[in-house]
Amino acid sequence: MGRRPLLGLLGALALPARVAWATGPQNATNGLESGSVGYFLFDPDSGRALEERAADTAFIPASVAKLPTVAAALALLGPDHRFATRLLGTGPLEGGVLRGDLILQGGGDPALATEGLLQLLAGLGAAGLRQVAGRFLYDTALLPELAEIDSGQPWAAPYNTGVGALSLNYNRALLSWRRGGTPAGPDALTVADAGRLPLDSVAVRPMAAGGGFPLLPDGVDRWLMAPPASGEAGAAWVPVARPGLAAATLFRRLAADAGIALPAPVAGRAAGGAPSGAPALAVLDSLPLAELARGLLRHSNNLSAEVIGLAASRRLDPSATTLQRSAGLLQGWLTRQPIGAANWNGLQLANHSGLGTGSRATPRQMAALLRAGGPALWDLLPGEEDGKALPPGVHAKSGTLAYVKGLAGLLTVASGRRLGFVLFIADPARRAAMDAALDRRVTATPAEARTWAAGARRLQGEILERWASTY
Repeated sequence: MGRRPLLGLLGALALPARVAWATGPQNATNGLESGSVGYFLFDPDSGRALEERAADTAFIPASVAKLPTVAAALALLGPDHRFATRLLGTGPLEGGVLRGDLILQGGGDPALATEGLLQLLAGLGAAGLRQVAGRFLYDTALLPELAEIDSGQPWAAPYNTGVGALSLNYNRALLSWRRGGTPAGPDALTVADAGRLPLDSVAVRPMAAGGGFPLLPDGVDRWLMAPPASGEAGAAWVPVARPGLAAATLFRRLAADAGIALPAPVAGRAAGGAPSGAPALAVLDSLPLAELARGLLRHSNNLSAEVIGLAASRRLDPSATTLQRSAGLLQGWLTRQPIGAANWNGLQLANHSGLGTGSRATPRQMAALLRAGGPALWDLLPGEEDGKALPPGVHAKSGTLAYVKGLAGLLTVASGRRLGFVLFIADPARRAAMDAALDRRVTATPAEARTWAAGARRLQGEILERWASTY
Protein backbone atom coordinates (compact mmCIF):
# COMPACT_ATOMS: atom_id res chain seq x y z
CA MET A 1 0.00 0.00 0.00
CA GLY A 2 1.39 3.42 -0.96
CA ARG A 3 1.69 6.27 1.50
CA ARG A 4 -1.31 8.27 0.44
CA PRO A 5 -3.81 5.39 0.52
CA LEU A 6 -2.47 4.38 3.94
CA LEU A 7 -2.94 7.85 5.35
CA GLY A 8 -6.37 8.14 3.80
CA LEU A 9 -7.35 4.95 5.57
CA LEU A 10 -5.98 6.22 8.89
CA GLY A 11 -8.06 9.37 8.57
CA ALA A 12 -11.23 7.56 7.56
CA LEU A 13 -11.28 4.84 10.19
CA ALA A 14 -11.83 5.34 13.91
CA LEU A 15 -8.56 3.67 14.91
CA PRO A 16 -7.31 3.63 18.51
CA ALA A 17 -4.74 6.22 19.53
CA ARG A 18 -1.93 3.67 19.70
CA VAL A 19 -1.05 1.92 16.46
CA ALA A 20 1.51 -0.65 15.42
CA TRP A 21 3.57 0.37 12.41
CA ALA A 22 4.63 -2.47 10.15
CA THR A 23 8.29 -2.45 9.29
CA GLY A 24 10.11 -3.80 6.32
CA PRO A 25 12.37 -2.94 3.41
CA GLN A 26 9.80 -0.64 1.82
CA ASN A 27 9.67 1.56 4.96
CA ALA A 28 5.97 2.05 4.22
CA THR A 29 5.33 3.46 7.65
CA ASN A 30 8.24 5.87 7.84
CA GLY A 31 10.37 3.69 10.11
CA LEU A 32 8.10 4.09 13.14
CA GLU A 33 7.93 0.75 14.92
CA SER A 34 5.17 1.89 17.24
CA GLY A 35 3.67 5.10 18.43
CA SER A 36 0.67 7.23 19.11
CA VAL A 37 -0.86 9.70 16.68
CA GLY A 38 -3.47 12.26 17.55
CA TYR A 39 -4.84 15.22 15.64
CA PHE A 40 -7.63 17.75 15.46
CA LEU A 41 -8.45 19.59 12.22
CA PHE A 42 -10.91 22.43 12.71
CA ASP A 43 -12.40 25.68 11.52
CA PRO A 44 -10.37 28.35 13.33
CA ASP A 45 -13.27 30.79 13.61
CA SER A 46 -15.99 28.49 14.92
CA GLY A 47 -13.86 25.71 16.39
CA ARG A 48 -15.95 23.10 14.54
CA ALA A 49 -14.10 19.81 14.06
CA LEU A 50 -13.54 18.65 10.48
CA GLU A 51 -11.45 15.61 11.29
CA GLU A 52 -10.06 14.16 14.48
CA ARG A 53 -8.19 11.18 15.82
CA ALA A 54 -7.32 10.52 19.47
CA ALA A 55 -8.29 14.14 20.00
CA ASP A 56 -8.80 13.62 23.74
CA THR A 57 -5.61 11.69 24.36
CA ALA A 58 -2.96 13.58 26.34
CA PHE A 59 0.41 14.13 24.64
CA ILE A 60 3.64 15.83 25.65
CA PRO A 61 3.36 19.09 23.66
CA ALA A 62 7.07 20.03 23.73
CA SER A 63 7.53 23.49 22.20
CA VAL A 64 3.97 23.60 20.91
CA ALA A 65 3.33 24.75 24.50
CA LYS A 66 4.83 28.11 23.52
CA LEU A 67 1.53 28.88 21.74
CA PRO A 68 -0.55 29.34 24.92
CA THR A 69 2.31 31.30 26.47
CA VAL A 70 2.28 33.79 23.60
CA ALA A 71 -1.52 33.89 23.49
CA ALA A 72 -1.75 34.80 27.17
CA ALA A 73 1.13 37.30 27.04
CA LEU A 74 -0.32 39.19 24.08
CA ALA A 75 -3.66 39.49 25.88
CA LEU A 76 -2.33 40.36 29.34
CA LEU A 77 0.59 42.62 28.38
CA GLY A 78 -0.51 43.86 24.97
CA PRO A 79 1.31 43.49 21.64
CA ASP A 80 3.01 46.88 22.07
CA HIS A 81 4.45 46.12 25.51
CA ARG A 82 8.17 46.78 25.85
CA PHE A 83 10.62 45.53 28.47
CA ALA A 84 12.92 48.25 29.82
CA THR A 85 16.46 47.74 31.11
CA ARG A 86 17.54 50.71 33.22
CA LEU A 87 20.62 52.27 34.79
CA LEU A 88 19.63 54.07 37.95
CA GLY A 89 21.62 56.27 40.33
CA THR A 90 20.87 56.66 44.03
CA GLY A 91 22.60 59.99 44.39
CA PRO A 92 23.37 63.19 42.53
CA LEU A 93 25.72 63.29 39.54
CA GLU A 94 28.28 66.02 40.28
CA GLY A 95 31.28 66.76 38.10
CA GLY A 96 31.03 63.40 36.40
CA VAL A 97 30.92 61.52 39.72
CA LEU A 98 27.80 59.64 40.83
CA ARG A 99 27.55 60.28 44.59
CA GLY A 100 25.75 57.03 45.28
CA ASP A 101 25.17 53.57 43.84
CA LEU A 102 24.80 52.66 40.19
CA ILE A 103 22.09 50.04 39.61
CA LEU A 104 21.72 47.88 36.50
CA GLN A 105 18.03 47.02 36.71
CA GLY A 106 16.64 44.14 34.67
CA GLY A 107 13.25 44.61 33.09
CA GLY A 108 12.75 41.14 31.65
CA ASP A 109 13.95 41.88 28.10
CA PRO A 110 14.38 38.39 26.58
CA ALA A 111 16.48 39.68 23.69
CA LEU A 112 18.96 41.87 25.59
CA ALA A 113 22.40 41.44 24.02
CA THR A 114 25.91 42.83 24.41
CA GLU A 115 24.97 45.58 21.95
CA GLY A 116 22.23 46.67 24.31
CA LEU A 117 24.69 47.04 27.17
CA LEU A 118 26.82 49.21 24.91
CA GLN A 119 23.81 51.42 24.24
CA LEU A 120 23.19 51.78 27.96
CA LEU A 121 26.84 52.63 28.46
CA ALA A 122 26.57 55.30 25.77
CA GLY A 123 23.67 56.74 27.74
CA LEU A 124 25.92 57.02 30.80
CA GLY A 125 28.48 58.83 28.72
CA ALA A 126 25.85 61.22 27.41
CA ALA A 127 24.80 61.92 31.00
CA GLY A 128 28.41 62.80 31.79
CA LEU A 129 29.13 59.97 34.25
CA ARG A 130 32.81 59.13 34.62
CA GLN A 131 33.05 57.66 38.10
CA VAL A 132 30.86 55.92 40.69
CA ALA A 133 31.51 56.71 44.34
CA GLY A 134 29.21 53.99 45.67
CA ARG A 135 28.47 50.41 44.77
CA PHE A 136 27.61 48.75 41.48
CA LEU A 137 24.41 46.75 42.02
CA TYR A 138 22.47 44.54 39.67
CA ASP A 139 18.75 44.28 40.34
CA THR A 140 16.89 41.16 39.19
CA ALA A 141 13.94 41.53 41.57
CA LEU A 142 11.31 42.02 38.86
CA LEU A 143 11.25 38.28 38.10
CA PRO A 144 12.45 35.21 39.98
CA GLU A 145 15.97 34.16 38.99
CA LEU A 146 16.22 30.43 38.35
CA ALA A 147 19.31 28.37 37.55
CA GLU A 148 17.65 26.27 34.83
CA ILE A 149 14.33 25.69 33.11
CA ASP A 150 13.95 21.94 33.55
CA SER A 151 15.90 19.63 35.86
CA GLY A 152 15.31 16.68 33.53
CA GLN A 153 17.70 18.01 30.87
CA PRO A 154 21.46 17.49 30.42
CA TRP A 155 23.62 19.85 32.46
CA ALA A 156 25.39 21.27 29.43
CA ALA A 157 22.32 21.65 27.20
CA PRO A 158 22.47 25.22 25.86
CA TYR A 159 18.67 25.33 25.58
CA ASN A 160 18.22 24.74 29.34
CA THR A 161 19.55 28.04 30.63
CA GLY A 162 19.05 30.14 33.72
CA VAL A 163 16.09 32.52 33.71
CA GLY A 164 15.76 36.00 35.17
CA ALA A 165 14.82 39.63 34.74
CA LEU A 166 18.36 40.49 33.68
CA SER A 167 19.11 37.99 30.91
CA LEU A 168 21.81 38.53 28.31
CA ASN A 169 22.59 36.88 24.97
CA TYR A 170 19.86 34.31 25.66
CA ASN A 171 21.84 33.24 28.74
CA ARG A 172 24.41 31.27 26.81
CA ALA A 173 28.19 31.52 26.77
CA LEU A 174 30.57 30.35 24.06
CA LEU A 175 33.22 27.96 25.34
CA SER A 176 36.22 27.60 23.01
CA TRP A 177 39.26 25.35 23.19
CA ARG A 178 42.52 25.26 21.30
CA ARG A 179 43.89 22.54 19.07
CA GLY A 180 45.52 19.78 21.06
CA GLY A 181 42.88 19.37 23.72
CA THR A 182 43.35 21.13 27.04
CA PRO A 183 47.00 22.12 27.49
CA ALA A 184 47.98 23.82 30.72
CA GLY A 185 48.27 27.29 29.21
CA PRO A 186 45.93 29.91 30.73
CA ASP A 187 44.30 30.67 27.39
CA ALA A 188 43.66 27.06 26.36
CA LEU A 189 39.99 27.37 27.38
CA THR A 190 38.05 30.60 27.00
CA VAL A 191 34.46 31.63 27.68
CA ALA A 192 32.96 34.61 25.92
CA ASP A 193 29.60 36.32 25.43
CA ALA A 194 29.46 35.30 21.77
CA GLY A 195 33.07 34.80 20.88
CA ARG A 196 33.81 38.48 21.37
CA LEU A 197 34.35 39.47 25.00
CA PRO A 198 35.44 37.32 27.94
CA LEU A 199 32.60 36.45 30.29
CA ASP A 200 34.18 36.67 33.72
CA SER A 201 31.31 35.08 35.65
CA VAL A 202 31.63 31.75 33.80
CA ALA A 203 34.78 29.66 34.19
CA VAL A 204 36.05 26.34 32.87
CA ARG A 205 39.11 24.32 33.83
CA PRO A 206 40.79 21.25 32.32
CA MET A 207 39.76 17.82 33.48
CA ALA A 208 42.11 14.87 33.52
CA ALA A 209 42.15 12.73 30.40
CA GLY A 210 39.78 9.78 30.61
CA GLY A 211 37.16 11.76 32.47
CA GLY A 212 34.56 10.11 30.30
CA PHE A 213 32.49 13.18 29.44
CA PRO A 214 33.61 16.39 27.75
CA LEU A 215 31.74 18.84 29.99
CA LEU A 216 30.62 18.50 33.60
CA PRO A 217 29.42 21.07 36.14
CA ASP A 218 31.82 22.05 38.90
CA GLY A 219 29.60 24.51 40.74
CA VAL A 220 27.33 27.26 39.46
CA ASP A 221 28.58 28.49 36.09
CA ARG A 222 31.81 26.56 36.60
CA TRP A 223 32.68 23.72 34.22
CA LEU A 224 35.15 20.87 33.97
CA MET A 225 36.21 19.91 30.46
CA ALA A 226 37.90 16.70 29.36
CA PRO A 227 40.26 16.83 26.36
CA PRO A 228 38.35 16.41 23.07
CA ALA A 229 38.97 12.97 21.60
CA SER A 230 39.95 14.43 18.24
CA GLY A 231 42.47 16.85 19.68
CA GLU A 232 41.09 19.53 17.39
CA ALA A 233 40.10 23.07 18.28
CA GLY A 234 36.41 23.68 18.76
CA ALA A 235 33.64 25.53 20.50
CA ALA A 236 30.34 24.79 22.20
CA TRP A 237 27.56 26.81 23.75
CA VAL A 238 27.00 26.30 27.46
CA PRO A 239 24.07 27.52 29.59
CA VAL A 240 24.46 30.37 32.06
CA ALA A 241 22.84 29.68 35.43
CA ARG A 242 23.37 33.12 37.01
CA PRO A 243 22.21 35.47 34.26
CA GLY A 244 22.11 38.63 36.37
CA LEU A 245 25.72 38.25 37.46
CA ALA A 246 26.81 37.45 33.91
CA ALA A 247 25.18 40.61 32.57
CA ALA A 248 26.63 42.77 35.34
CA THR A 249 30.18 41.44 34.99
CA LEU A 250 30.11 41.97 31.24
CA PHE A 251 28.75 45.50 31.72
CA ARG A 252 31.60 46.20 34.14
CA ARG A 253 34.13 45.05 31.53
CA LEU A 254 32.54 47.24 28.87
CA ALA A 255 32.53 50.20 31.26
CA ALA A 256 36.24 49.70 31.95
CA ASP A 257 36.94 49.73 28.22
CA ALA A 258 35.07 53.06 28.09
CA GLY A 259 37.17 54.51 30.91
CA ILE A 260 34.60 54.05 33.70
CA ALA A 261 35.91 51.96 36.59
CA LEU A 262 33.15 50.16 38.46
CA PRO A 263 33.47 48.06 41.60
CA ALA A 264 32.67 44.36 41.43
CA PRO A 265 28.94 43.88 40.95
CA VAL A 266 26.76 42.91 43.90
CA ALA A 267 23.24 41.55 43.71
CA GLY A 268 20.64 43.71 45.37
CA ARG A 269 18.69 46.92 45.37
CA ALA A 270 19.57 50.18 47.01
CA ALA A 271 17.89 50.75 50.36
CA GLY A 272 14.56 52.37 49.54
CA GLY A 273 15.32 52.13 45.83
CA ALA A 274 16.32 55.06 43.66
CA PRO A 275 15.27 58.50 44.89
CA SER A 276 11.60 59.19 44.26
CA GLY A 277 11.13 60.89 40.94
CA ALA A 278 14.79 60.62 39.98
CA PRO A 279 15.18 59.99 36.25
CA ALA A 280 17.07 56.97 35.06
CA LEU A 281 20.56 57.66 33.82
CA ALA A 282 19.92 55.46 30.79
CA VAL A 283 17.04 53.31 29.53
CA LEU A 284 16.95 50.64 26.83
CA ASP A 285 13.52 49.52 25.62
CA SER A 286 13.04 46.17 23.95
CA LEU A 287 11.24 45.59 20.69
CA PRO A 288 7.43 45.44 21.02
CA LEU A 289 6.15 42.18 22.48
CA ALA A 290 4.57 41.17 19.16
CA GLU A 291 7.97 41.29 17.45
CA LEU A 292 9.65 39.44 20.30
CA ALA A 293 6.91 36.80 20.11
CA ARG A 294 7.37 36.46 16.35
CA GLY A 295 11.05 35.68 16.90
CA LEU A 296 10.23 33.36 19.79
CA LEU A 297 7.89 31.28 17.63
CA ARG A 298 10.27 31.23 14.68
CA HIS A 299 13.39 30.24 16.62
CA SER A 300 11.63 28.42 19.50
CA ASN A 301 13.84 30.07 22.09
CA ASN A 302 13.10 28.65 25.52
CA LEU A 303 14.53 31.55 27.52
CA SER A 304 12.31 34.04 25.66
CA ALA A 305 9.21 31.97 26.35
CA GLU A 306 9.97 31.64 30.06
CA VAL A 307 10.74 35.32 30.61
CA ILE A 308 7.72 36.51 28.63
CA GLY A 309 5.50 34.00 30.42
CA LEU A 310 6.77 35.11 33.84
CA ALA A 311 6.14 38.75 32.96
CA ALA A 312 2.59 37.93 31.86
CA SER A 313 1.77 35.89 34.97
CA ARG A 314 2.86 38.80 37.18
CA ARG A 315 -0.23 40.62 35.96
CA LEU A 316 -2.22 37.87 37.67
CA ASP A 317 -0.09 37.21 40.76
CA PRO A 318 3.27 38.96 41.34
CA SER A 319 4.19 36.45 44.05
CA ALA A 320 4.76 33.47 41.72
CA THR A 321 8.34 32.27 42.18
CA THR A 322 8.47 29.07 40.10
CA LEU A 323 7.89 28.33 36.44
CA GLN A 324 5.28 25.72 37.31
CA ARG A 325 3.27 28.19 39.40
CA SER A 326 3.63 30.88 36.75
CA ALA A 327 2.56 28.53 33.94
CA GLY A 328 -0.36 27.37 36.06
CA LEU A 329 -1.55 30.95 36.43
CA LEU A 330 -1.59 31.46 32.66
CA GLN A 331 -3.24 28.08 32.13
CA GLY A 332 -5.99 28.97 34.58
CA TRP A 333 -6.54 32.36 32.97
CA LEU A 334 -6.68 30.92 29.45
CA THR A 335 -9.10 28.15 30.33
CA ARG A 336 -11.49 30.67 31.84
CA GLN A 337 -11.75 32.53 28.54
CA PRO A 338 -14.80 31.98 26.27
CA ILE A 339 -12.98 29.81 23.73
CA GLY A 340 -15.27 26.84 23.28
CA ALA A 341 -16.36 23.82 25.22
CA ALA A 342 -13.04 22.04 25.56
CA ASN A 343 -12.70 19.61 28.45
CA TRP A 344 -9.67 20.83 30.35
CA ASN A 345 -9.19 17.67 32.44
CA GLY A 346 -5.56 16.57 32.34
CA LEU A 347 -4.20 19.79 30.84
CA GLN A 348 -0.88 20.57 32.48
CA LEU A 349 1.53 23.34 31.48
CA ALA A 350 4.64 22.78 33.59
CA ASN A 351 6.50 25.83 32.27
CA HIS A 352 6.20 28.42 29.53
CA SER A 353 8.50 26.88 26.89
CA GLY A 354 7.41 23.24 26.82
CA LEU A 355 10.94 22.07 27.61
CA GLY A 356 10.79 18.72 29.36
CA THR A 357 8.15 16.06 29.75
CA GLY A 358 6.06 17.55 32.55
CA SER A 359 3.44 19.20 30.32
CA ARG A 360 0.40 17.44 28.86
CA ALA A 361 -2.29 18.56 26.41
CA THR A 362 -4.77 16.83 24.13
CA PRO A 363 -5.10 17.86 20.48
CA ARG A 364 -8.56 19.26 21.25
CA GLN A 365 -7.25 21.30 24.20
CA MET A 366 -4.34 22.71 22.21
CA ALA A 367 -6.73 23.64 19.40
CA ALA A 368 -8.83 25.62 21.87
CA LEU A 369 -5.70 27.35 23.19
CA LEU A 370 -4.65 28.17 19.63
CA ARG A 371 -8.08 29.69 19.03
CA ALA A 372 -7.70 31.70 22.26
CA GLY A 373 -4.77 33.54 20.69
CA GLY A 374 -6.87 34.60 17.71
CA PRO A 375 -5.43 36.57 14.80
CA ALA A 376 -2.95 38.34 17.12
CA LEU A 377 -1.24 34.98 17.57
CA TRP A 378 -2.02 33.42 14.19
CA ASP A 379 -0.36 36.26 12.28
CA LEU A 380 2.93 35.58 14.10
CA LEU A 381 3.16 31.88 13.19
CA PRO A 382 6.21 31.08 11.02
CA GLY A 383 6.09 29.40 7.61
CA GLU A 384 8.46 28.35 4.86
CA GLU A 385 9.16 32.00 4.05
CA ASP A 386 10.71 32.23 7.52
CA GLY A 387 13.07 29.35 6.82
CA LYS A 388 10.89 26.68 8.41
CA ALA A 389 10.68 23.19 6.90
CA LEU A 390 6.94 23.41 6.32
CA PRO A 391 4.80 22.86 3.22
CA PRO A 392 3.56 25.97 1.36
CA GLY A 393 0.54 27.50 3.05
CA VAL A 394 1.35 26.07 6.49
CA HIS A 395 2.14 28.43 9.35
CA ALA A 396 2.68 26.63 12.61
CA LYS A 397 4.70 26.07 15.76
CA SER A 398 6.60 22.81 16.01
CA GLY A 399 7.63 20.89 19.08
CA THR A 400 10.34 18.25 19.22
CA LEU A 401 11.81 16.07 21.92
CA ALA A 402 13.18 12.55 21.63
CA TYR A 403 10.17 10.36 20.70
CA VAL A 404 7.90 13.42 20.71
CA LYS A 405 6.79 15.37 17.64
CA GLY A 406 4.13 18.07 17.50
CA LEU A 407 2.89 20.77 15.16
CA ALA A 408 0.01 23.22 15.57
CA GLY A 409 -1.12 26.17 13.52
CA LEU A 410 -2.99 27.06 10.34
CA LEU A 411 -2.88 25.71 6.80
CA THR A 412 -4.38 26.99 3.59
CA VAL A 413 -5.96 24.07 1.72
CA ALA A 414 -6.67 23.52 -1.98
CA SER A 415 -10.08 25.18 -1.78
CA GLY A 416 -8.50 28.35 -0.41
CA ARG A 417 -9.91 27.83 3.08
CA ARG A 418 -7.70 28.42 6.09
CA LEU A 419 -8.00 25.61 8.63
CA GLY A 420 -6.56 25.15 12.08
CA PHE A 421 -4.83 21.93 13.11
CA VAL A 422 -3.01 20.24 15.95
CA LEU A 423 -0.97 17.11 15.23
CA PHE A 424 0.94 15.06 17.80
CA ILE A 425 3.09 11.96 17.15
CA ALA A 426 4.80 10.20 20.03
CA ASP A 427 6.15 6.97 21.41
CA PRO A 428 5.28 7.25 25.12
CA ALA A 429 6.92 3.96 26.13
CA ARG A 430 10.28 4.83 24.59
CA ARG A 431 10.13 8.34 25.98
CA ALA A 432 9.38 7.06 29.47
CA ALA A 433 12.24 4.56 29.27
CA MET A 434 14.59 7.33 28.19
CA ASP A 435 13.52 9.53 31.12
CA ALA A 436 13.95 6.63 33.55
CA ALA A 437 17.55 6.18 32.37
CA LEU A 438 18.38 9.91 32.43
CA ASP A 439 22.09 10.71 32.66
CA ARG A 440 22.52 14.47 32.88
CA ARG A 441 26.09 14.18 31.63
CA VAL A 442 24.92 13.07 28.18
CA THR A 443 23.77 15.74 25.73
CA ALA A 444 23.56 13.68 22.53
CA THR A 445 20.20 12.39 21.30
CA PRO A 446 20.22 8.59 20.86
CA ALA A 447 20.58 7.40 17.26
CA GLU A 448 17.34 5.43 17.57
CA ALA A 449 15.48 8.60 18.56
CA ARG A 450 16.88 10.45 15.53
CA THR A 451 15.67 7.66 13.25
CA TRP A 452 12.25 7.79 14.89
CA ALA A 453 12.13 11.57 14.45
CA ALA A 454 12.85 11.28 10.73
CA GLY A 455 9.91 8.90 10.34
CA ALA A 456 7.68 11.17 12.39
CA ARG A 457 8.57 14.13 10.18
CA ARG A 458 7.65 12.18 7.06
CA LEU A 459 4.37 11.05 8.54
CA GLN A 460 3.60 14.59 9.65
CA GLY A 461 4.24 15.88 6.13
CA GLU A 462 2.03 13.26 4.57
CA ILE A 463 -0.87 14.03 6.88
CA LEU A 464 -0.55 17.74 6.11
CA GLU A 465 -0.40 16.98 2.39
CA ARG A 466 -3.55 14.87 2.60
CA TRP A 467 -5.44 17.59 4.48
CA ALA A 468 -4.32 20.25 1.99
CA SER A 469 -5.46 18.22 -1.02
CA THR A 470 -8.68 16.86 0.53
CA TYR A 471 -10.22 20.07 1.80
